[in-house]
Amino acid sequence: MNMQTSLIPSEDRLLTDKEAADYLRIKVRQLYNWRVSGLIPYMRIGKALRYRKSALDNALARFTRGGGHCG
Repeated sequence: MNMQTSLIPSEDRLLTDKEAADYLRIKVRQLYNWRVSGLIPYMRIGKALRYRKSALDNALARFTRGGGHCG
């Protein structure tokens, strides 16, 4: 049993570069650019980089423009 998926709520899962890029529907290179630009938060665990899913969601909310209302 994978402890990460069984005990941690899905919004707090730690994602790898590939998982985070897939979740955001961008290329890993774009994820790298956003990371070094300070647009998305990440954490370093040893040599590995990880992204908290909820933090990615919050970063995306900051990217949102306009009110989203029509009419």
